[in-house]
Amino acid sequence: MGTRRRLLLTIPATILFHTVALGATWIVDPAGQGHFTSIKPAINAASVFDTILVRPGIYHEELRMTSRHSGVVLRGDGPAGDIVVRADTLVVGVWSTDPAVRVERLTITGGAMFGGVRTQEARVEIRDCIITANNGPGGCHGVGGGVQVVLGSDVLIERCTIEENRDWESPGGVIVWSSRADIRRNVFRNNSSCYGGAIETYHCEGSGVSVIEENVFVGNTADVWGGGIFNVDSSPIIRRNTFVANGEPAKPAIWVLGGKPEISHNLIVDSELVVYCFAYSGFPPSFPVIGENICWSIADETLTNCGPSTDLLVANPLFCDSASGDFRVCADSPAILGQEVIFGALGVGCPKCGDIPVRPTSWGFLKALFDDPERR
Repeated sequence: MGTRRRLLLTIPATILFHTVALGATWIVDPAGQGHFTSIKPAINAASVFDTILVRPGIYHEELRMTSRHSGVVLRGDGPAGDIVVRADTLVVGVWSTDPAVRVERLTITGGAMFGGVRTQEARVEIRDCIITANNGPGGCHGVGGGVQVVLGSDVLIERCTIEENRDWESPGGVIVWSSRADIRRNVFRNNSSCYGGAIETYHCEGSGVSVIEENVFVGNTADVWGGGIFNVDSSPIIRRNTFVANGEPAKPAIWVLGGKPEISHNLIVDSELVVYCFAYSGFPPSFPVIGENICWSIADETLTNCGPSTDLLVANPLFCDSASGDFRVCADSPAILGQEVIFGALGVGCPKCGDIPVRPTSWGFLKALFDDPERR
């Protein structure tokens, strides 16, 4: 009897726990059909594990979340392009949150002084967003940029379009500074900066290993160092990305200044250099681990100052329609091993493209291709 009583007393507590964990849902509707007509009052009302559902509209407001918003979900109710959040200084700021705040399906634009999104000592997940036109005042000592992951943050950025962002001295698109991040399946397009056109990883040793994978980088530029990725004293994993026309006037797609990044299974096309390792006073030497990568239409087909690589294949990746921005590969692309696409960010998107010549520079790499019985 005593056991049954203890079980019955336990059930309401368990139900109550799950109710609290799921949290409340707050509706933001500019037409007045929800709890609030703007987002900031909803954030003020929200607490741990609540959801803020934002209906389509243009919202001119700066959004800030702190530790009491841990676990809060800020989600657009529709495609990201229909829910636009705009501010002049900082659009979304998140400080000291754990569990992670989730920001989903929003267009984030207009940020200057601190950019589009800034996280500090925070866990944050950013998914399915458009982060665009967050610009500093210009010059190599300006501020701005798309996303700043700084000072002990742990962030996921996934399936976002990050484009046309400029400055903050270092990142056009994303900076990861003394933090870690998983940056997966995003499109980085036409971001520019002095250092790190699309991504910069900056002094991240000791913060955990960041992973940059299955992203598409197109037309990102840096005035000084690193058109696509600028790696400073950090050791991220950079794998299965597609780089097209990144670099000018800073020439390489990937620039390494210290650290031990692992760079493998990427497609790197239309840049002057593939990877450039740079020695600079005050920074530790660079020891990148460079595995198998495919490059094409590169002015200098070497890994400059990075040591030898026997796994760099010069071959046309056979994109389906690069002129229109379709960087999926043809069914006969050298990016395919067996039935699987293992190089680059995207899968097969069209039939065989025909016999376009390739020029192998690594016999070991070439042998591995033909040793696979699926390719015979």
